[in-house]
Parts: sequence; C-alpha cells; structure tokens
Amino acid sequence: MNIFDRIKKDHDEAREVMSKLKDTTARAEKTRLELFTTFKNDMWAHHKVEEAVFYNFLRDVTKMSKDSYEALNEHHVANGLLEELDTFPVTSEEWGVKFGALSEIIEHHMDEEEDDFFPTAKKLLSKETADLMGERFDARKKVVLAAIMPMDEKEFEAA
Repeated sequence: MNIFDRIKKDHDEAREVMSKLKDTTARAEKTRLELFTTFKNDMWAHHKVEEAVFYNFLRDVTKMSKDSYEALNEHHVANGLLEELDTFPVTSEEWGVKFGALSEIIEHHMDEEEDDFFPTAKKLLSKETADLMGERFDARKKVVLAAIMPMDEKEFEAA
C-alpha cells in the first residue's frame, strides 16, 4: 500500500472513531474512555510516523517546506489538545466541548492533506518511493503503538 493509501486508511479509521466518540454522552464513561484512549494513541503514533516518513522527506527533498511546516504545526496543535483532553474526566462537559474542537481541527487537517497536499506530493514522488514510504509507515507505526501501550500486570508477573 503506498503512502497516500496508508495515510488515508488511518484518516478513515480516525473519522470513524471520532464519530463514535461524538455520539457518546458523559454517562458512557467506560466506552468514551476506551474509544478516546485508542484514538489518542493512534493519533499520536500516526502523527509521529507521518512526520518522520512523509513530511520530513517532502520538506527537505522536494522543497514542499511551507505545506510541510503547516501540517507539522497542525499535528502539534492536535497533539496538545489530545494531551489536554487526557487530563479531564471524560464525564465532564468541558471534555465534550474540547473534543468537538479537536475533531474540527483534525477533520480540517485530514481534508486539507487529502485534497491539497496529496495531489502535489503525488506529482513529486515516484511510485517506488510512495510504495516504500507506505511500507515504512506501516512498520514504524506498529512499533510506535506497541512502545506507547501501558504495561499490564501480566507483563510484570513474567519478569
């Protein structure tokens, strides 16, 4: 899967989880917390790997620096809101409002990436480079997700 399809796959999954989260209420504490934890970890890993595999190359090699810096800054803002949301109880009204704002930022970023950034980048990347980036993105994201998952009691017992 090339880098564009791989990133789009993550975007589609993020849209689905955001929709589910928006449909929850403060009373659905367990569901909201589980969905948010998955979403937060996936977004954080997605952003870090996308920056390392995709944006750094485009910024430095193809001179798409302005667009790359804009995307990196959008990641920074979204990650800050993710971390901030992590400090609020998911049952609070403020959490719901803040998640709505985060969703708008992420939706805007994904739409802009798919509609504006991808077409330009597709003209600059060879098929081979796009395919390799997709493979590297997938492999690295799996490693990052595994690394940020909290250890459970069974892992401590095995030690």
